[in-house]
Amino acid sequence: MKTLVWTVMTYGAEGWTIKKKQEKKINSIEMWFYRRLLRISWRERRTDQSILEELNEERKLLNYIKKRKLTFFGHTCRSKCLLMKNILQGRMEGKQQRGRPHINYFDNIKSWTQMTTREIYDVILERDVWRQMVHKAVRAANVLGSDAG
Repeated sequence: MKTLVWTVMTYGAEGWTIKKKQEKKINSIEMWFYRRLLRISWRERRTDQSILEELNEERKLLNYIKKRKLTFFGHTCRSKCLLMKNILQGRMEGKQQRGRPHINYFDNIKSWTQMTTREIYDVILERDVWRQMVHKAVRAANVLGSDAG
């Protein structure tokens, strides 16, 4: 399943802006895959936790997407392509729209790493430190996800 389905489903995930609603949908589709794998009908009223225990599995799809996105962001920020950096950072010419700003790509990065903008750019320049930060952020999300699941 991970070889075939996840690769197709997460194609281009590095560029996604993930909101809470999308996180729920990603977690839901992962559980739907597991239910289909075990041929469990929704009418059986089994909890997600019981299915994960039966498979001896954890929710991994969202963390897989987060890891790919964080890795790609670090790679892009270290590159010399100024246009790509500006696009990912959401810098645009012109006036800002009225109202609450939309969640953007960089908001995901800040919330997952729990760092300020300055700290992120300092860490990104050192590849090994950024790699450790990515693993730490994904592990933290995994612990939070297993508590909430």
